[in-house]
Amino acid sequence: MLGMWMRPLIITLASLLLVGAPGTARADLPPEARASIDAMLECEREDGGWMYVCPPERGADGVTKIVNLGARFSRRLGLPLWDLVVLRSPGTPAAALLLIEAWKLGGEERYLDAARRNGDLLLGLQLPSGGWFSEMPVHGRELAFWFKWYVPWATLDDDVTTGAVRVLLELYAATGDEHYRRGAERGLDLLVEAQLPSGAWPLTHRPVWLRTLTPSFEDLPSLNDGATASVIRTLLLGAETLDRPDLLEAATRGGDWLVRTRSGPPLAGWAQQYDEAGRAVPGRAFEPIALASWETRHALDALVALSRTLGDRRYCDTIEESVAWLAHSALGPGCWARFISPDDGTPMYLDIDGNRVGHPNRAKRPYRWTGDYGIPALFAELASDDPQREVVPRIAGDAGDCPDAPRRSRKRRLGRNPRARIGAAGTEMGRVRRSLPSPCGKTLSRGGP
Repeated sequence: MLGMWMRPLIITLASLLLVGAPGTARADLPPEARASIDAMLECEREDGGWMYVCPPERGADGVTKIVNLGARFSRRLGLPLWDLVVLRSPGTPAAALLLIEAWKLGGEERYLDAARRNGDLLLGLQLPSGGWFSEMPVHGRELAFWFKWYVPWATLDDDVTTGAVRVLLELYAATGDEHYRRGAERGLDLLVEAQLPSGAWPLTHRPVWLRTLTPSFEDLPSLNDGATASVIRTLLLGAETLDRPDLLEAATRGGDWLVRTRSGPPLAGWAQQYDEAGRAVPGRAFEPIALASWETRHALDALVALSRTLGDRRYCDTIEESVAWLAHSALGPGCWARFISPDDGTPMYLDIDGNRVGHPNRAKRPYRWTGDYGIPALFAELASDDPQREVVPRIAGDAGDCPDAPRRSRKRRLGRNPRARIGAAGTEMGRVRRSLPSPCGKTLSRGGP
């Protein structure tokens, strides 16, 4: 194992070899991708981070009850307004990862500088637990003083804590800066601690006393919004970057849980929520026991990553049956319902009270009941015999639209929505990403729908 004093030097030298000398720009970043990254940067705060509006506005309202409750009390007490930085994907961690990727491809130092600005912000926002929350009140680069005591847990879904950890890992690999390594290790230690006996991860990591006082489905094994799957991918990156076999062991336990809990063929998918015995359970009122297309794609991404790292073909065997189910459950070319009935394989749409309705337009809003969910991109990765397939890559949190969905102009679609701009940048960067051959390639022999 390399001595820790040597790793930053070696990592920095390797990064320079990858992108060339500082300040040099390469032609590997197409104009469309550069324009999308620059449009994303137009919505960044001066001190780093992205909010819900563009340009950023002080005191913007959030979507979580706990943040909005804190805002009401703060206004009554006359406390200064803050900037509400968004971490749920597509949010600040996703944007920072895209900046690092743009720097690697094009060698433009301004992108690395912007990524470091956001890495420093994430270090300032890291909670005592080592994690992060889905939206956080910020003064400059510092977390509002009351928040770390007001919110004693960390968010694991929506690629919040996991995304922030990957940012710090990538910045450590790019710069050798020990501050990023220490922040990443605190986050990784939280993820290891949060792993459940089953091998899965919950939606949030809460202290034992809080789980005992107020039990919640959020403490149960989950795949909802990328929980478990995003942790596995993050631990694999941590194991590689920091040479930590314990992270690889935890990721493998998570992969084994995925293999155990998947439904049997022909409906070979995953649900959003499970209990510790591996049985599917409901979440919120409008999140029933059902097979979940988006979460199945997340699970398959994690299994591909595990197979690549471990060279274990049994993960590919699981993938093949699930891809076949996804191919046959599509509503049409490039379009899926998020929920599929485990009884008869029909789409499920629910209103806010949990009543089943006949059309997604009548279901609970806002919620992404249909989309492409990045599934065509997964098909293209696995169907290596069809490299010319036209797909639209999706980053975490970007459900995508079905091909027949009403089209809006680019200006109207992006407008003042920073998260839409981050998602669009993720798509453009995905188009030029140099992906490694899939270890489970040709799982789709005929390319899927």
